Amino acid sequence: MATVLSQYSTTGFYKAPVSKGLMGGLFLTCTAINVPLLAHLRHQLECRLPDMLGSPLFYRLVTSRLAFVDTKDLVCSALLIYYFRIFERRYGSRKFASHLLVTWTLSTVLEVLCVLATQRLGLDLHPGRLLPPGPYGLVFPLFVPYLFDVPRVTTTHILGAPVTGKTLTYLIGLQICSTSAAAGLSAACGIAAGLLYRCSPLRLGRLRLPAALCWLADSTLGRLLSSSPPTDGPMAATLEAQRQQQIDMLEQQMLLDRYREMRQRNAAGAGRGGAQARHQQGQGYAEQLVGHGDQPLNGLFFGRQRAAAAAAAADHQPQQEAEPAAPSEACVRHLVEMGFQRDQVEDALRTSNNDINVATTLLLQQS
Repeated sequence: MATVLSQYSTTGFYKAPVSKGLMGGLFLTCTAINVPLLAHLRHQLECRLPDMLGSPLFYRLVTSRLAFVDTKDLVCSALLIYYFRIFERRYGSRKFASHLLVTWTLSTVLEVLCVLATQRLGLDLHPGRLLPPGPYGLVFPLFVPYLFDVPRVTTTHILGAPVTGKTLTYLIGLQICSTSAAAGLSAACGIAAGLLYRCSPLRLGRLRLPAALCWLADSTLGRLLSSSPPTDGPMAATLEAQRQQQIDMLEQQMLLDRYREMRQRNAAGAGRGGAQARHQQGQGYAEQLVGHGDQPLNGLFFGRQRAAAAAAAADHQPQQEAEPAAPSEACVRHLVEMGFQRDQVEDALRTSNNDINVATTLLLQQS
């Protein structure tokens, strides 16, 4: 799964420098502890509670959160960071970094309290009283906005159970926290920290990193972590895959063009008549290319005879532009709560015929 919200999401780390630095740092630290010359750094990942509390080695409570020892956990967490980069684009880098710092702090405090409580109760969840190393407090709190803010769209069913575009992400998170009981407790503390950040009456979501610190980070690391805007990738290996790729790109471009035209028509006001004529002309051309239902690109991929027959039949029928469906109030409310403007939400829903998944993609690509 190369995207988070849909197959049309922008790939790469464009407008996501914090996510890019987080993933890069994760790989660097995990590589360093496996290099023979730096193998002694593994000891910095050992945090034994309650011995570390009140001792000079208290800093290991932080260093033990920097790297995974298990390669499986490293790969899975890197995938989750890549999927969750969409929140950095939505919030902005400063708010996203503030979210990571606050939830990481909350998660660490909750985990220490839980470990001390389990030890007092005589439960042996942590062998040798060691915390499981790894940035659980950075990754798992992001499952909370992923659950509440990303639309759930069912794509298929397996044995009667619905499978959505978010299912794989949840399975990857489950793979990480199922390593051990201690890892499961760390993941649960991370999710609890995300809930506290979102629902706490203390309004933790308003906390921000100092502007001077953000300016310093941008001045020193901004160029290194910046990414160029995404471009069209290489074509697929097989002819069938190339055709499907071209269809997807055309459908995406048509959705974006139609969305922009609708925005321009609404802003024009008095010039609505001329804009409507141009839209009808462009829509007629789009219908000749895409057709209806599940038969895209009739003229290109299904032979000239069928395209000619369809054109002849269209000559005998007046072309009428279908009226866009009225935006669903429930969909409008859901997208507005995600932070989008109401007028933009309504235009996106009209363009996508009330498909909340496509509408969300349009809004994210325009933000």
